[in-house]
Amino acid sequence: MKITAFIIGMVLSLFGLSNCAGGKDALLEKSPPFKIENAFFQKWVAGVKGGGSGINFSITLTDIQEEVKVKEIYFRDRVSEAIQDPQNVDHYSAHFLDEINKDVIMDGNSIKEAANTLPEKIPFTLNPNDAVIGYLHRGELKYFKIENLEEKPILAYPSNNPNGID
Repeated sequence: MKITAFIIGMVLSLFGLSNCAGGKDALLEKSPPFKIENAFFQKWVAGVKGGGSGINFSITLTDIQEEVKVKEIYFRDRVSEAIQDPQNVDHYSAHFLDEINKDVIMDGNSIKEAANTLPEKIPFTLNPNDAVIGYLHRGELKYFKIENLEEKPILAYPSNNPNGID
């Protein structure tokens, strides 16, 4: 009896651990309720000291089924809210700021510092040019992976005073 219980326990443990290893990668949809017309990302840098840098992500969808709402974009180990363009409802963007741009509270008072948010570990394994779209479809949160995104040339914003005139 003890041996049977031990074997059943081991089988259940192995089954449970094998499901944990896949994470949400196993939940990626193969055929989403939309088509991707265009998707790319573009790095940017500010033209002023301390202005920071980041990555802008852009995606245009077509043939979107009813009851689909794009919620978030996972890219380069980060997640950002998907922002729908009010002039073109099929277009979404997401913005990823580099660490220098994030507001961090440094204070002797640990209660104030506790307001800092820890970096969120994304539940997907992504290559540098891959992204995952998180979307609601009929009330259920689903995910679709986009591979080999196009990288546009870096966007270098000019400085405040490009002519050097005071």
